[in-house]
Amino acid sequence: MPTPKIVLLTDFSELSKIALTFAIRMGAPVQAEFTILNIIRFDGVPKANLRMKQIEKSMIQMAEEEGQLLIDELRKEVKGNYKIEFKAIRSHTVAEMVKRYTDKNPTNMVVMGSRGASALKKVRLGGTTVSVIDDCNVPVMAIPEFASYKNLEHIVYASDLKNTQKELDLIVEFATIYGASVHMIHVTPLVDKKIEADRLQVEEIIKKMNYKKLDFKLILDDDIPSAIDGYIKKTKADLLTTFTHKLSLEEKLFAKSVTRTLAYLGTIPLLAIKRK
Repeated sequence: MPTPKIVLLTDFSELSKIALTFAIRMGAPVQAEFTILNIIRFDGVPKANLRMKQIEKSMIQMAEEEGQLLIDELRKEVKGNYKIEFKAIRSHTVAEMVKRYTDKNPTNMVVMGSRGASALKKVRLGGTTVSVIDDCNVPVMAIPEFASYKNLEHIVYASDLKNTQKELDLIVEFATIYGASVHMIHVTPLVDKKIEADRLQVEEIIKKMNYKKLDFKLILDDDIPSAIDGYIKKTKADLLTTFTHKLSLEEKLFAKSVTRTLAYLGTIPLLAIKRK
């Protein structure tokens, strides 16, 4: 298996340290290579009478020193023979920084901390985590503030029954690394002929895949995020996986994305994978 390359985001907060520790515990056993990114912002800094290049150099140096301390701390906490480096990058937003970096550098996954939002914030254009999920072309794992890595034993895959074969191939490949069970679910307000046909197709795909720890459940509910959250709690899942797409302005304004809503709920780590 090729060496997984995982990008970790930090602002040196306790929340980001939780996410970094989680990711390293998850990736170290498969000898992943980690790159920690930190954004350097100049927004709002007066340009008059400032030597910007000198200030930029100073800020990057300070970030790199703090980054090295962070790496030392992480190495003490998570033992293992893994590679880890730190980079401070100038950018206007975190999402812009992540997209630019991952477009230019081989990356299998981006991992970052995620904190729940208020009802008011949910209907705005989105917080940092959601913006990264929207803009990034590689899978993004959002780690909630109370998460701690144990083992990935149960993965919930919330499906809209589109591209089922390709999506299951990816998820089962990931689950196999950890020997995890995959619980595929689809939430629908009612079962019609199309849903029934899709269900039969999914069951046939699962049978052919021959992964013994894979099952499928149809859930009747008109509140998709709430139903998924309830199933997560019922199964005591360790990870939720969804597939997403680039949102239109209307979807952003009216908070129509299930993945965005689940990112805000933040009960367990969320792995959001962008559809090609």
